[in-house]
Amino acid sequence: MTFSQIVWKMAKAHYKKYLFYFLCNSFAVMFFFMFSTVYFNEQISEAKQLDGVQDALKIPTAALIVFTIFFIYYAHFIFMKQRKSEFALFMTLGMSNRDISKLLLLENGVIALSSIITGIIGGTVFSRLFFLVLINSVGLQAVSFHLTSNMFLYSIIAFVIVFFIAAGNSLFLTLRRNIAQNLKSDKVAETNKMKSPLIGGIGLAFLTGSLLFLYLTYSDSSGEYLFMWTIGVFTGLYISLYQSISLFIELFKRNKGFYFRKLLLLASLEYKFKQLTSLFMLITVMVMITILYSSLLLTFYNLSEKEAIEINPYDVAFLQTETKNFLPEDEVGSILNNKEHLVIPIYYYYEKSAYQDLYERYSFIPVNEFNKLTSTQKSLEDGEFIHYINDHPENIIGLDEYSETLTFGEESYKMKEKIAQSRINLFVSNFEYIVVSPADFESLKHQLDGFEANLHLINLDNWKSSAAAVEELSEKFKLLNASSPPFIGTQNQYMFEEDFFQVASKVENYNFKKNSNGLLFFVTTFLSILFFFGSFVLLYLNLFSDIDKEKLKYKKLTKIGITSQEVKKTISQELMALFFIPTITGIILAFLYIVIMATDIGGITQNPVILAHFFIIAGIYFCIQVGAFLFARRKMASHIIGS
Repeated sequence: MTFSQIVWKMAKAHYKKYLFYFLCNSFAVMFFFMFSTVYFNEQISEAKQLDGVQDALKIPTAALIVFTIFFIYYAHFIFMKQRKSEFALFMTLGMSNRDISKLLLLENGVIALSSIITGIIGGTVFSRLFFLVLINSVGLQAVSFHLTSNMFLYSIIAFVIVFFIAAGNSLFLTLRRNIAQNLKSDKVAETNKMKSPLIGGIGLAFLTGSLLFLYLTYSDSSGEYLFMWTIGVFTGLYISLYQSISLFIELFKRNKGFYFRKLLLLASLEYKFKQLTSLFMLITVMVMITILYSSLLLTFYNLSEKEAIEINPYDVAFLQTETKNFLPEDEVGSILNNKEHLVIPIYYYYEKSAYQDLYERYSFIPVNEFNKLTSTQKSLEDGEFIHYINDHPENIIGLDEYSETLTFGEESYKMKEKIAQSRINLFVSNFEYIVVSPADFESLKHQLDGFEANLHLINLDNWKSSAAAVEELSEKFKLLNASSPPFIGTQNQYMFEEDFFQVASKVENYNFKKNSNGLLFFVTTFLSILFFFGSFVLLYLNLFSDIDKEKLKYKKLTKIGITSQEVKKTISQELMALFFIPTITGIILAFLYIVIMATDIGGITQNPVILAHFFIIAGIYFCIQVGAFLFARRKMASHIIGS
């Protein structure tokens, strides 16, 4: 019998190892490709440049890359771990290191090529399915599914690089060992070198302390210490996962009855938690990121309408001068079909700063027009002014204020009052205003070299259905402005004309927020599904890689009187701990981070909608994990005790 025949017979005898390894690598390619169909989607690529979408995607993107690399490497590690004794047998029969190298390269090459083909086919099918389901769920019909060369290219390159690094490392370690070491690899116990309940307690204290300090410093520093304390949280988490079971065992020893009843379960969990610490750490962090991001982005998506209304008190607003955005009111009314139209005169003046080569803009409004805008009855004497900030009071803390006295030309003006109130659509040209008497307003127009504009504030019958009308008005303004002379001068040095004369509307802001937040929620949900599926496969792979050893262990236990029902119960309890401790830990960490981040917006109690979305997302994730646990328990019991 030739070597080729021996290898082929062993491969057929252990085909399940090859099949499982092939499926894991196919899943890895599928993960890469499915993410590529989102990341390189043309509509999503355009949106990534808007409203911080690019920054918001950095963490889940990095998490997916790390997760997939770990997934490929871990699958390869398990596969090679099961085959060390086979290589030793080949060596005893006379196979050289060169022959072993050829065999490994051939096997891995075939598996890699097959995985790429099946992974891309599977990724295409499931990506299409997820696009149909999720895009329709969040109302992003503008984002269409399509394939590009980059999706295939980057997926294949990323997989090939990680796969062959893992294969090369395994080849090096296999050839480095002698025949005896490879032959006894299945007989060598994997010992836990360190068992210290004290270190477990220190890890828990470090984890708790990092979370506490993050909570105390997050609001004051605007998240400045977020990265530093998060590293502390993850460090404490790793130590805790590695030594926590040892800590709990020491605590359980105080209750002798409970300890001896659960001795077999506790000993098994202590061993597995130490061997699988990296895997559990990865799963915990993935669960945390998934639930945290999904909860926050679902909240942002559902608050799109509220945000649009808050920053746009009027349905439509725009500035008009003699040469820009100049349309008669009746023509504007015929386009928008408005029910309320308020026109506020504003005089803009730019003054060069004494300290920098910059210009400060002053926007003057007569007090009688200000009263129309704010529904107040303010009065001002000549030489007095009101500092009006067009924003909510809670948002102006720490804002640099105008001095008590301002001088323009030869006249000085004294501040009478400061008012913060959101009454004008918040676009680039409107934030702070100086309210003066009508006489002073006319005087300033003659003294200062500025320009006058009219602020149009319009309410409609139904702003949600006004997208077409607003777009028509914007297009008319663009055509008119393009045919008029450029808006030049000192005032134009630090602004863009298209920003200054934009149409600020609720419907455009609402659609923009809804699309950007919906897009983020879609991508995060997409990644969450990949994380969950990948985590389950990794855990399932590890549990069933040593199924023969587990079967032998429980067979020996039955010889000393342990019944099949007790074996089933032990298996169930052990799997429950392995499946749910990382999941529950990740959910708790996500909840604590939501509480910490909510301190910037008044606390979690002031924002119950975030809490509601958290419980919805966490509940869905937990229910799916229950299904995965029940499936794994049934399969494990079937393999070990045949029922």
